[in-house]
Amino acid sequence: MLKLTTSKGMTTMLMRGVFVAALTAAIGFQATGLAAQGQRLWSIVAHFQYDSGFEFDYVVERGVSTEDLADHLAYCGSSHYIGGSVVRYHCYPVPE
Repeated sequence: MLKLTTSKGMTTMLMRGVFVAALTAAIGFQATGLAAQGQRLWSIVAHFQYDSGFEFDYVVERGVSTEDLADHLAYCGSSHYIGGSVVRYHCYPVPE
């Protein structure tokens, strides 16, 4: 059986739509600004997790261009040795 839409339900749906539209616009404006800035630089960070539960982030490299980012991430991911108390690690980019 079909339910009639109440004004409260309609208001909730409209507010969600307005929120999503505003969020999408904000992301679009930010992306446009970043594209206008020119070349973007990144830092490569290695995240280590130890068997004791301790986690540690270490900046491996700074000033990596967007074009070279994939190569540097691949090298970072293959260059560390997991041994001893390190359970796992991964490398990720951070915009400068």
